[in-house]
Formats: sequence, C-alpha cells, structure tokens
Amino acid sequence: MKKKHYSEYIITVIALVIVAIVCYYQYNSSQNSSFSNPTDEIILLYTNDVHCYVDQYIGYSGVAAYKEELKKTNPNVLLIDCGDAIQGEHIGTIDQGEFIVDMMNKAGYDLAILGNHEFDYGMGSLKTVISRSNAKYLNCNISYDGSYGNALAKTASYTVLTFGNTKVGFVGVTTPGSINTSTPVYFQENGRFVYDFKSHLNGKDLFETVQKSVDDCKKEGANYVVVIAHLGVGNGYEPYTSINLISNTTGVDAVLDGHSHSVIPCMIVKNKEGKDVILSSTGEKLRNLGEMTISPKGISARLITDYKNKEKELGEFISSIRSTYNAELRKVIGTATAHLSMYDEKYVRLIRNRETNLGDWCTDALLYSSKGDIAFFNGGSIRADIKKGTVTLGDLKDVNGFNNMICKISATGQEILDTLEMSYRKTMNVVTVDGKWSVGEFGGFLQVSGLKCKIDTSHPSYVIVDDNGMFEKVNGPRRVKDVMVLENGEYVPIDPNKNYIVVATDYLIKESGDGINIFCNHKLLEDCSIHVTQAYIDYFKHLNGDFSAYEKPQGRIIVE
Repeated sequence: MKKKHYSEYIITVIALVIVAIVCYYQYNSSQNSSFSNPTDEIILLYTNDVHCYVDQYIGYSGVAAYKEELKKTNPNVLLIDCGDAIQGEHIGTIDQGEFIVDMMNKAGYDLAILGNHEFDYGMGSLKTVISRSNAKYLNCNISYDGSYGNALAKTASYTVLTFGNTKVGFVGVTTPGSINTSTPVYFQENGRFVYDFKSHLNGKDLFETVQKSVDDCKKEGANYVVVIAHLGVGNGYEPYTSINLISNTTGVDAVLDGHSHSVIPCMIVKNKEGKDVILSSTGEKLRNLGEMTISPKGISARLITDYKNKEKELGEFISSIRSTYNAELRKVIGTATAHLSMYDEKYVRLIRNRETNLGDWCTDALLYSSKGDIAFFNGGSIRADIKKGTVTLGDLKDVNGFNNMICKISATGQEILDTLEMSYRKTMNVVTVDGKWSVGEFGGFLQVSGLKCKIDTSHPSYVIVDDNGMFEKVNGPRRVKDVMVLENGEYVPIDPNKNYIVVATDYLIKESGDGINIFCNHKLLEDCSIHVTQAYIDYFKHLNGDFSAYEKPQGRIIVE
C-alpha cells in the first residue's frame, strides 16, 4: 500500500472509531427482557470477510484472547463469523480452507455462515470444511434438489440459544449472488442448477424465506433474533442488501453483515413496521472486531480496532503453518519499476468498475503466455497490488488467490460484444456516492487486452439474465460502443461475424463466472494450460520488471 494511501486509511479508521463511540445505541427492549439479573449481559463478538488474514491486524490470536478475557467475568460470550473466512491468501488455498477452520476452532468460534467465497474450492471441499468446524453453520436460504448428495446437509436454517432465562435466535443468510459470483458450475448437476439460493422475484423470495426462519425462532421462544448475513450494502449488492432485508422483514433485532467489506459500527435501519433494527459490519481482514451487547438496558454495538493482546498457543499454531511454505513464497522474482494498483489515489477500489494499470498488466500477461487476439480477466479475481520495488513469488500469487488456470477458445465478434455488455451492465458514471459507498461495482467487470471500448452510462442496461443471474440476451440499446480490436498494431472496428481467439481463466470460460456463460460450451483450444501465477512470472521476467508502459491505465475502457 502506498504511504499516502496508508495514512488516509489510518485517518479513516480514527474517524470510524469516533463514530463508533458516538453511535452507541440502546434498543428499547422492555417487552423482550427476560433477564433474571439486571447485570446479566449477552456479548456477541463477530467477524466478517477475514479472507485468510489470520495474523495481521487483530488476527485470530487477538480474537481468541479477547474472547477469553471477556469470559473471565461473563460466561455469555458468543463468537460469530459472517462469511468469507477461508479464501483470500495462500494459507487458505494450500489445503482449501481446512487450516483456516482449524484456526477458527482454536479461536473458539460458535456460529458461522457461508460467504460467497466459501464455495470457491468446490462443494466437496466445503462439505469437509463444515464437518471439520466446531462452529455451527447456519443457512436459511440455500436448498438442494439434486441426486448426488447435499454438501450443505449439516447446516441449519437457524438456532435458538439459551443464556440464563433469555433466548436468542440466530438466522443465517448467504447472498443469492453467490450463485454467479462464485463458480456457477459448482451448483449444478448434469448442467442443471440443483442449489437454490432464493434469488427469484427480485429479493422477495429471499426476504420471505428469512421471515419464515425469524418467525420459527419466535415460536421457539426467542426473546431476540439476530440475523447473521453475508449480503452487503450499496448499489453493487442490490437487491439482496442487508438494508433491504431489514426493510422487508419484521421481528429482527439486529443484523451482523458482511460481503461488501463495509465498516459499519452501528447503523439504525427501519424494518417493515417502522421499528429500529441495528446493522453492523466490521469491514475486512480483521482490521476490526465487532462487539454487540444484549442487556436489560437494550442492545448496543461497537467495533474494536486496537486490541493488542494475543493468545499464545493459537499464535504459535498459525506460525507453524506459515513456516511450511513461507520460504518458497519469499523467493524474489525481480524488481518492479512502478506500482500497479487496484485502487485510485483515495484508496477507492476501482478494479471492479474501471480500467486500472494492474488490470492492463494482468490481461497482457495472459496474452503473452497464451497467444491470442483478446484477453479478459474479471476484476473480482484480481486481489492485490504489485508494489514498486522487490517482488516475490508470494506477491504475484496474492494478485490472484484462486488458483485459476488459463483457457483459450475461438469466439465470434458478436459473442465478444455480448460478453462486454453483460460485464459492464452495472457500470456507472461515478465511482462513489458522497464518498461513502462504492457504486457500480461488479466482480465480473472485465479488464481487457487486445481491444478497447466505451461504456455509455446515459441509459440503463438492457441485458436480460435468468433467475440464477446467467446471461440470456440484450433486449434494447447497447451501452458498450466503439469496440475496437488490435490487429497488426492498430485498432480496427470489431467484426461481429469474425472469429477471434479469446484467452481468459477457467472461471470465465468453463465455469460461467459472474453469470457470463457465453463461452461455456465452446470447444477449448487450450484447457487449463498455464497457471495464472506462472503467466505473471513469465511476463514479469519478460519485461524485467519494467512497468514504464503501465504507469497509468492505457485508455482501453472509457466510461462516459
């Protein structure tokens, strides 16, 4: 991270700490109160979107230490994870999340839900993760109607836990967007979707499903109901946002959220009946730890940002795992002459809604390693900057933490036009609204090589998708215009009837990633021929680390 970006981030964190202090909220719960002692408290600790940052910032050993500290004076402490724990760094991919679950077990997690990235290693691996976990996994909105066996059979829609004379219901919700933002083929058998995430009816199906589980908690005597969600907030997560969930349900007292990496110490949202509901989210990577307190006085929420203590045994366990592969990751590849970034100067993540110099470099690396006419790389799979200076193998592996492989097909110009239209359907002419929420973000936003285009945001997208978010057709004027393909060193207009050689990852070509299913039935000219990290290494060495051509984005994607 650049020093400027880091200092701005620190200022933001300080501001959020102040907000967390000011935003202390007490919910009038006299009608729910069943505490036998006025000093009784139930404390919910929560994390979200850790993404394998197991020993940075607060770290799992810090979480474990804080829980142990609280339990010395209060037995009613619960540790909860709101999804996206097992993917993001090599320590997760090395054994497809099992080491991470071992760490979470040692940290003392009690409840967890599935984020969209819990599915990244396949349903078989996820089944193993769930079985290995000491935490109870909750999932109210994913059903199965296949014949090969439900990998989520050990999850429960909800649970009601008793603390003295008080009962608290917990309902687990996973974003329906998982079905296309993870790997769509994982949710299929023989080409048919067998896992249903309740993505129908523009959110209504999801909200009704959650309401049923909330009502069931009440029937079992729950005095409070807390929804553990991986939904997110902001334009890019519509219609399945946590705010929409609250607005369309009743009986929920609080929502602990993840997915959008939003830092929300304590937000008050009105439910369907106009009653106040607390919404909180910790951000990402264990920069913060959430703490919600349920007491006779009401409910309060805050974020802990500066806890320094560590649980020694867990810290040693994490260190022992890291030592097994750190030496390999520290191998130096070379020296980079410039910083390639996912972000702008204000540290706003652009990789999912704008061309970036890092996106240009990544797609050029694909074309260098596997010759073709055009390369695509979805922004959601690009996960870390390449910093100026010494670059290690670990640095390049961090850029793409999904173990993606390169594939190659032949596609018509029209299919490429449809792909771009699908990819850029959420792009907006602004990146943020009031500097608060990033808008127009989409993991399927394609960084490109070998072509350039313009995105006209003056009218809405007319892309039609099915209930699972898969591309069907364009039913109106197109937003993507002036598409030019690089031929013999010059850009010429794309020919809809011509065939072009397309290079991309297996996620896009074989697995219909982000709902872009246009290439999934094409004959493979190359089938998982090169690992993406190897392509990065080869291209880095080819350039000898000279990134002078990538000081700025090259004008391949113009947003108007």
